[in-house]
This record gives sequence, C-alpha cells and structure tokens, in this order.
Amino acid sequence: MSKRTIHIFTFIFILIIAAEGFFIMKTLSQDTDTEQTNQIIETEAPEIPVATADTHTAPPGNGDAASIQGLGELQVKKDIPDRDTSSGSKGLIVLDPGHGKSSSLMTDGEKHDAGFEKSANGWGEWRHWKTGSSTVSCEGSGCTGRHPEGSGCWYPIGNGDRDKEPQINLANAFSTREHLKKLGYKVRMTRESNDKNLSFTKRLSFCYPDPDNYNTQAPDADLCVVIHSNAGGGRGSAYISAGGTYDQKMKDGVSATYAQSCNAAGKAINDRIVAQTSLSSYGNGVINGLESLIAFCKSPVPLAYLEIGFFDNASDLSILNSESDKIGQAIAEGIDDYMKSRTN
Repeated sequence: MSKRTIHIFTFIFILIIAAEGFFIMKTLSQDTDTEQTNQIIETEAPEIPVATADTHTAPPGNGDAASIQGLGELQVKKDIPDRDTSSGSKGLIVLDPGHGKSSSLMTDGEKHDAGFEKSANGWGEWRHWKTGSSTVSCEGSGCTGRHPEGSGCWYPIGNGDRDKEPQINLANAFSTREHLKKLGYKVRMTRESNDKNLSFTKRLSFCYPDPDNYNTQAPDADLCVVIHSNAGGGRGSAYISAGGTYDQKMKDGVSATYAQSCNAAGKAINDRIVAQTSLSSYGNGVINGLESLIAFCKSPVPLAYLEIGFFDNASDLSILNSESDKIGQAIAEGIDDYMKSRTN
C-alpha cells in the first residue's frame, strides 16, 4: 500500500472520530437543555397552599372583608375552575358554601345581581315561593306563612352576614367537590370565592341547568347540600332538620316525603363527619325548630343543611382549619350513602 493511500485512510478515520464526538456532545447538550426546561416549568408552577380559615375576626358587617376575599381568590387559583364539567354519572349534587362577602361592602347593583330585592324594609328576600311555585316569591302572602317567632316572610340581607365562616365553608366545599368527583358525581357550586354573597333564592337557582334562567326550566339536581359552621356557644357537628308541610313545587312532584328525604340526607352526612373526623356530635346530631329556613322553603330538591362544628369554639376551629380534607371526604361519602339508599 502506498504512502498516499495510507494518508487518505488516516484522514477518513479522523473525520469519522470527529463526527462521532460532535454527535455525542450535541446529545448531551440537548439532555441538559431538557432538564433545565423541566426545572423551569416546575419552578413556575408551584403548588399553591390551601388558605386557613382563622383570618377574619371582625364583627359581621363592619366592612373588614378584604382578607377573606383574598383567601377566596387564593383558593380558587388552586381549584379546578369549572362548575359542572365532570364526567360523573351517579347524579348531580349542588354544594352551597353559604355566606360570602359582607353586605355592607356590596353596592346596590351587586345586591340586585346576587338575587336580593329592595323593599320598604330595605334589601333582603322572601322566605317562601307562592304555593305550588318554584319561581314566584310570596311577597308576604300566598304561602304557608310559617316563619320564626318575631319575624315574618321577609328576610333582611344583613341577617346572612358572617365573619370567619365564609372561608371555612368554602374550603370544606372545595374538598367535598373533589371527593364527590372521585366517587362519580357531577358537582355544581353556588360560589367559588368569597367576593360574592348570594341570596338563598339565587343559591337555589343552581339546582337548575342554567341558574340565570331557572324560571324557564326544570331542576336537574338530585340533592342540594348547604355547608355551614355554627356559632353561639357549643361544639360539635349537626344537621338542621326539616319538618312540617312545604308547599313549593318539587322536582319529582312529591312534597309529602320532602322533609323525610332532607333529614335522611342530613343524618347520613353528619354521621360520617362525626365518625371520620375529630369533631364530636352536637347533642344528638340534629338541630330542631328551624324548619322555616329559606333553603327548606324554596328548594325544589331534597336539601341537607349542615352546621359543621362551632367556629367560635377554639377546639372546633382548630379541627375545621386542619381537617378540611377529612371533612370533605366525610360529606362526600355521606352523600353517597344517601344516594345509594334512594335506590334500595
């Protein structure tokens, strides 16, 4: 073999070695870039912590709702933003976290949009529908006339204001929603932040496919669950009992068993809460004597009304702050117990 041929083969060999080295270096560079990109994505999308409830201790209606509204916005960023897009097939559950923004911070326009009316008595809402209706308020007549002693069919807006409770209720409702979805239910929430304070009438409109046009539709919900926390001295969890004769139009056309269904749902859920969380039972687990609450008097579907712990009791408040996921799971499984019992 001539020297010229040897030189040619040597040159080709060097070119091959150089090409392989370039390929290896390029591959390592791509791997490094990919790793750095993944690290950036993880850094830009951290998990947002769930806010705690004990952040708003001013008396109701004093105008100090800024902190609680901020917590609501933080919670919503962590939460899935849809209201009714889960693929569950076991039924549709409406969750009502109750009380939100203080009425003293609401403009007249906000009050109107929230479903309140302005009368000679100020802003508020009517406790009842006209007999046999689920869309026409009684306006003081044409209903059973049942109301708490010392009051009437009119419910002033300020009576619904709370301080610590809105965020507690919202956290429990968010947790309940996620557990219900895992169990196969569709879920619709009446509010997803603390910057709203809807009337009970407006909240119950979520029992219909389109809450803004509920008076033209039939309700599609299977159960409405009111998630509240109690106050006034005491401790433990309970449900409020329905009772007596309710005269609003029902989804299934049956009013005779409405109170029975409400109480069966309330008991099933509260039994789970007491069994699966650190909250004790308030008394025997049921609060009687409040059968004329607006939610009972206007709901077109069975309604479970919960008073979960006492937020003015330090021990209960600690549990409410630390066991929201357990509470949500208990509520969801109690709802599932009730829904299963309807088919047995």
